[in-house]
Amino acid sequence: MTINFYKITHLHPLMAEIKSLYESAFPRDERRDFEVFTEILKNDNRFNIRAGIDSDTGNLIDFISYWDFGSFLYLEHFAVVENLRSHGIGKKALADFFDSMNKRAIFEVEPPTDDIARRRIAFYESFGMKLLSDYHYIQPPYAPHLNPLELKLMTFGEFTTADVDTAVSSIKSAVYGVKI
Repeated sequence: MTINFYKITHLHPLMAEIKSLYESAFPRDERRDFEVFTEILKNDNRFNIRAGIDSDTGNLIDFISYWDFGSFLYLEHFAVVENLRSHGIGKKALADFFDSMNKRAIFEVEPPTDDIARRRIAFYESFGMKLLSDYHYIQPPYAPHLNPLELKLMTFGEFTTADVDTAVSSIKSAVYGVKI
C-alpha cells in the first residue's frame, strides 16, 4: 500500500470518513462535536487536518488534526483506521508529519495508568518525544456538558518549562476557549 499525505479542507470528500474515525477513536470527553470541528477547520487558519490516503483506493488511512502556533505545533488528534493499526502505518504517518513540518510539537496523552496508555507513550517515545511526567495538566472540557480530564503532555523537540507554560496558555485559549 502506498500512502500519500494531504492537507484536508472542510469541503474534502473524505470528511465523512474522518468524522467516523474521529468519533470512533476518541472518547466523548476527548473530542468536540464534529460540526464545531468542521467550523474551526473552515474559519481558523491555525487549525489543520493532514490525512493519509491510500493512493490505490483513495481510502482514508489516518488523520492528524493539529494547530500551528508559529513557533510550535499542537497535535490535537491522531488516529489510524482501526483495521490498519499495528501495521506500522502510524509510525510512517508521524515520521512523515514531523519531517515535513520541521517544527517542535506538544500534545496530550492519557496518563500511563494502564498497558494501552503505556504502549502508546512508548510508541511516541520511539520518535524521541518526551513525556513531561512531572507537569500537572488538566485538559479543559470541549463543551460545557463535557468533563475536564487529567492528562499528560508530551513534546517533540526542545521545550523549556517556560516554553511549555506559554504553549499551554496558547492551547487553552485557542483550542479550548479558556480565558487566561
